[in-house]
Amino acid sequence: MNPSDSRCSSIARLLGAHADGQLDAAKTVEIDDHLGACETCRERTALDRAIRGSLKKSVKTTAPTDLRTRLLAAMTAEVAQPDAEAEPGPREAAAQAGAQRPERASARAVSRGGGVGGEAPDVDKTPKPKPRPAMLRHWRTAIPVASAAAIALAWGFAARQPMAAGDAHSSARAGFGNDELVKQFVDVHSRPIRPETADSREVRNFEREVGVPVHVPQLEKNARFVGGRLLPVQGGERAAMLQYEVVRPTGDVQRVSVFIYDPRRVQIRSAEQLPPRAVGTAEVRVGQARGYSVAVAQHGDVGYAVASDLDDSTSAQYVAAVERE
Repeated sequence: MNPSDSRCSSIARLLGAHADGQLDAAKTVEIDDHLGACETCRERTALDRAIRGSLKKSVKTTAPTDLRTRLLAAMTAEVAQPDAEAEPGPREAAAQAGAQRPERASARAVSRGGGVGGEAPDVDKTPKPKPRPAMLRHWRTAIPVASAAAIALAWGFAARQPMAAGDAHSSARAGFGNDELVKQFVDVHSRPIRPETADSREVRNFEREVGVPVHVPQLEKNARFVGGRLLPVQGGERAAMLQYEVVRPTGDVQRVSVFIYDPRRVQIRSAEQLPPRAVGTAEVRVGQARGYSVAVAQHGDVGYAVASDLDDSTSAQYVAAVERE
């Protein structure tokens, strides 16, 4: 076995405890040093963090009220049923013990050859079934009920999980519906408004109007920042719009619009209806609106949306890159 593989294997067993902060300082430093030198373990850690982030968001969704009501009613009714299989009380136990004593005496006589003609009497030696506590009956009912609840929750959780790469085609058919904010973003992207400034330092001043930090991210080498402006949105709020041009190897120029907003006051509600996909450590929701690709993500208290002439995967990469800046 390769020594590095053995080392990674031993480290992998501790990554969960490391992420939860359950290791002592010496072991934490040891794992941090290994992660700094091992790309494979770093990727594994990043994936684990993305999964944990998705789980934290998923468990916020409670089971439907009608499902909880039916489950509680079923369990309450089961507990309320009379204990037909309950353990015998003290009097019943004494009576059973008295009935068993002659049988034991008869058995001792047989063992001494006390049967007629030296033959053992016909004694039923079949073991009597022991009475089972009512608790067993409750568990037999509770287990299927709990299993049904777990399956229902698993269905809901699976629907919210990040999409695998092979599911990109199904995402391409998904859309944001009639979300007014998405329609507005796509409108100004398809018919771009003249930017107010091309100075990235002035763009930072948009924070006073938007309510969250605004900066000019570097999407990729071939993406040129054209300029930025403030955009009136829902309820008199404002978002920052940053415009880019991406030069493709073919020489074609495609446009990308990045929108930065305060998600506590400006919301893209339809994004929750789309399945999330994990891009690095970011959770991104991607769909189509009027033929344009739109990707939405949130990092802390800052909301991001990207509308582009590109495919969904590229839009998702861009909105994740904005988060990492």
